[in-house]
Amino acid sequence: MEIFKKIYKTYTEVVFPPTCVCCGSSTNSDENSICSLCRGKRFESAGLARKEILPQSAAFIYTMWFFDKGGYLQDLLHKLKYHFMRGVGIELGYLLGKDFLHQQSTEELKYIDDLNPVIIPVPLHVKKRRKRGYNQARALAEGVSRSTGWTIIKKGAIKRVRKTKTQTGLTLEERSKNLKGAFQVKEPKLVLNRKCVVVDDVFTTGATTFELAKTLYEVNEVSSGILTVARA
Repeated sequence: MEIFKKIYKTYTEVVFPPTCVCCGSSTNSDENSICSLCRGKRFESAGLARKEILPQSAAFIYTMWFFDKGGYLQDLLHKLKYHFMRGVGIELGYLLGKDFLHQQSTEELKYIDDLNPVIIPVPLHVKKRRKRGYNQARALAEGVSRSTGWTIIKKGAIKRVRKTKTQTGLTLEERSKNLKGAFQVKEPKLVLNRKCVVVDDVFTTGATTFELAKTLYEVNEVSSGILTVARA
């Protein structure tokens, strides 16, 4: 039976060669959905935002790549969000987590581990999740968990209780006002005295992730980390 599986796999790779969902180039079968060029060289690395003044509720912001408006990355993240590309989300999350670990010192990682980190994917409002079919931030969180070993908060423990309008075109002040009171921690014991690591696809002004970090801080008084794939 195993030999037939290998033959079938070889056949499908010849007839339907795997291609990168980002750029469309052919990939090796062991590269999953994103080719090595897009993984390692196509996008500009962003890393830790060291000079930015953060609110008390946010300990750090770490982003893998800078956003390329109108480019490959924007198209990939659009597909991730609206085309139910869960596997791609997990793959991107894995790369994000791996990149973060690689860039941190042993002391910094030990500090995070000592606080029993828990991954918090930015929740969608229930109506938006039903319409979209899934939450791309949770797919990213699954990937981050695989590369870091950190646990993910269980579904429903933190909810988006207000259906906010789209943030596109809003100023920072308007975005913050739009998101005020949007999140609620339903099970405080799951984040108490733990380092929360908020995960999302894109960091623009920070209004969404900062509001979630603020909500978490009001419960556990521990500033959160923020991980995103791209920074606009």
